Amino acid sequence: MKTFLTIAGLDPCGGAGVVADIKTAKSIGFFPLCVVTTLTVQNTSGVYGIYPVDPEVIEEQIKKIVEDLEIDAIKIGLLPNLKVSEVIATFLKELDAVKVLDPVIYSGTGTKMGSEDAYRMLMRYVDVITPNLTEAKILSSKNSVFEAGEELKKHVKAVVITGGELGGKDHIFESNFYTVEAEFSNITIHGTGCVYSSALACYLAERGNLEDAVRLARLFVLESVKKSVILGKGYPCVNP
Repeated sequence: MKTFLTIAGLDPCGGAGVVADIKTAKSIGFFPLCVVTTLTVQNTSGVYGIYPVDPEVIEEQIKKIVEDLEIDAIKIGLLPNLKVSEVIATFLKELDAVKVLDPVIYSGTGTKMGSEDAYRMLMRYVDVITPNLTEAKILSSKNSVFEAGEELKKHVKAVVITGGELGGKDHIFESNFYTVEAEFSNITIHGTGCVYSSALACYLAERGNLEDAVRLARLFVLESVKKSVILGKGYPCVNP
C-alpha cells in the first residue's frame, strides 16, 4: 500500500489542514501519515490563534517516520517560520518521493498564517508548488498569473496556480504552459486547497504524469465540494 505524509497545520474543526489531508489520501487509497507544524485555534468562521510547533519536535517526528517507513507522496502545508522549512528541507533532499508544496499564507477569512520566506526557501526542494493566485503574486512579487508562474518556475520543477480565483481554471507551468478546468462553484468552501494539493500528491505518485494528476485532483475536489457539509456557523467544509 502506498503511503502519504502530510506535514501541515492542525485545524481542530477538521475542515482543513492535516485532517482534510488524511481524509483525502485515505479516499484515494493511500495510507496517511502526518506531522503537525502548527496548532491553530479556528472553526468554520475564522482563525483565532496560531501556535508553531517546536522545530526540534517536527524534526524528531519526521526522522522516526522516515527511518521506519517508505514514503511515496509528501504534501507540505502550513509553514509558520523559516526554521521549520530548514528542518523539513534536510529530509526532502534525501527522500525519493513525490513532493508537493501548498502555500498557506492567509486563511480564507484573511488571517495571516504562513511565512513567505519559509515557502520561498523550501520550493527548490519540491516537485510542484500549488499556490492560489494571491499566494503566487506574493511569492513571486509579480502582478499577473503568467508573470507569477514564470517567475516561480525559475525555482521549482513545476507550478500549478490553482483556479479558485481564476474561474476554476488551473494554470500549469511545467516544461510548457497549459490549463486544466472543470465545473466550478463560486461558493467559499473551507479546506479545498488542502484537499486539492493532497489529491495532487497522491495522483502524481500513482500516475507519474503531472497533467493527469492535475485533472484527477481537480475532479476529486469537485466531488468533495459537491459533498460539502455545513457543520457550524461559518463556511461549509469540504468533504473528501
